[in-house]
Parts: sequence; structure tokens; C-alpha cells
Amino acid sequence: AAAEGVTVATVEAEAAQPGATVVIEPPDADPDTVGHQVALDDLEAVTVTVTSQDGTVARVYRVVLGAPGARLASLSLEGVDFGEFSPARTEYAGAAAEGVTVATVEAEAAQPRTTVAIDPPDADPDTAGHQVALEGLDAVTVTVTSQDGTHTRVYRVVLGAPQPEPWAHCIKGAVAEGFSLLVYEGGTVDELAACAQSRGLTALYALHEGRYLAYVLAAPDFVNEAFAALFPDGVPALTPLVAAREGPASEDPVGAVAWPDGAACLLGEIAEGWSLVLHEGGSVEALADCAREHALSSAWALHEGEWVAYAVGAPDFVNRPFAEIFTDGLPPLTPLVVRSDAPPDASSGGN
Repeated sequence: AAAEGVTVATVEAEAAQPGATVVIEPPDADPDTVGHQVALDDLEAVTVTVTSQDGTVARVYRVVLGAPGARLASLSLEGVDFGEFSPARTEYAGAAAEGVTVATVEAEAAQPRTTVAIDPPDADPDTAGHQVALEGLDAVTVTVTSQDGTHTRVYRVVLGAPQPEPWAHCIKGAVAEGFSLLVYEGGTVDELAACAQSRGLTALYALHEGRYLAYVLAAPDFVNEAFAALFPDGVPALTPLVAAREGPASEDPVGAVAWPDGAACLLGEIAEGWSLVLHEGGSVEALADCAREHALSSAWALHEGEWVAYAVGAPDFVNRPFAEIFTDGLPPLTPLVVRSDAPPDASSGGN
């Protein structure tokens, strides 16, 4: 919190390692003054991103100055089930309970003096609360606007949409200290970020055309631009990701999930070089057959933060550590990093 009367702050950030780059957000508000100046009026947070000299490691430090000005603290529709509400998640699929034709919408802003607009308008002004008639209604939207009008966030509950059986948590897989391979249920990038935060993750990595694209939690938008550009329409269901965590390990909150009907033995695009895919599960021998079918030379799993390899065609002693981890076979939806030395048209992806 800024001291009373302070409207500008000088940010000083020094990297611990030589050659690392330091980026402060927002940009310097007064380049003619010594030091990095930030104007505090209506500022939500100051972030400092430190990137190693080789660009492979990034750490984000964030000082929150106040709660976001255009966000809901809570949202409910009486008689409509749309799952658990999260201020960071804006899109929901809802279903009205049997016999419910009118719902009362309650939306509370996270910050005082923000405006909250509900659409459609109140169907019964004489009744307490905001009433919406559900018959023929496609969606209920709630628009939150900050006091100064510079920030807007729209929450939407789509009605009548088919609702798949939800997972117990939106990210599947055991999390180790360090790095883990996990599976995302699907949704927007903002929803993925909120979900990752709930499991104590600090960064996520997608593998696209042989390159890792990072989403660093709490980092400014420009740090995560490449990741967001990869998923402009949202992150598809059953997307495998590499995740980083600095805290203690945690078990898989989801458990067993069935392999999609009719899918090939691998899900995900396979490019020349490295790719991140899901395996249908089964014995190690079945994995070997699947790898040959897709012209793969190796498959890598993360076990308790350590990479373990299966080399296709190698002697048994080479693959013994992998086989010992999966003595009972690989579970369905096991995420793997795989390598193909063939061009993309020579190996068939399992989308």
C-alpha cells in the first residue's frame, strides 16, 4: 500500500546473476528522471520479470497495490447450476433446475464504486433482486466497469449448453516439486491461469513445433503473448502441458479418466523433433508398438520431477527404469514428450 499522498514510486530491481535481463511493468513514466518511475494512481500492480541470460528461465515478482477494479467477487443465479464461480473465469455453461423459469441474479463487485450491469434487464422491478426470465434465453451476461471507466470485464453464463461430466479439478496429474507433466480439461487461457494458480503452479509450458512456449503466472501480458497467441480460441480439452512448481508435491485430484472413444493411441500433433502428446495407456510393449506406428524414436515421462526415457528398439537394460515405473502399464491420458526424426508428413498425429 502506498503511503498517504504518494502518487509516484521509483522502482529499483537488481538481478542476482550477471547477464540476466530485468523488465519492469508498467514502463518508466518519466524517462527524464533518474530511476524507473511508476504512477500509482489507479495502478493495480507492479511486476518485475527477470530472465536468465540464455532465456530458458524466467521469474516474476509482483507487488499488488489493490484488487482489480473490474472484477466480480461473487456471482449466483438462483435455480441455475453453472459450477463453481471464480473471479478470474468469465465463461460458464449453466442449466436451470427442473421447473425453474425465473432466476434471481446476484452479482457483487470486488471493488467499491464499480458499476455492475446485468443483461437481460430486470424482468420484475417490483420484486427484490434482479429477475431474469429463462424461457428462450441464451445467456446471462454481467459487465463490470471500474470506477474510472478504463477497465471492463464481462462474465457470461450460457444456458441450455450441453454440460460434460466435470473433472474433480480442471488440471489432471500429480504435481512434483520442480517440473511435472499435466493435462488440462480445456477452457480459456484466463481459466487455465486461475486453475494453475489453485494448484500452486508458477509456470506452464506448451510444446509447439519443437519450441516451448511459456505462460508465467502473474507475469505481465507481454511475457505470455506467444502462449496466448497459440490459443486464441481457448486451450482445447485434453491439452498436455509441462508445469513448474516451487512448493511441495501434490497428488492427482482427478484420478482415472477414460480414453476418448475412437481416438488413436496418441493424441496431439507430432512434429519433427520434440512434441507433447497423450498416450491411450496400456503396457510398455503397447507403447512401443504405438511409437513405431508414429515413427517415434523415443518417449519421455516425468516421474517425481525426473525425466525417464523409453528408447524405441533399444535393449531392455536401457529402458529398465521406464519399465519399472510402469510395471502395471501406463494409465490412460499419460502425457509424454516424444521425439520424431521423420518430417511431419511421415508421422501421423493422433488428433
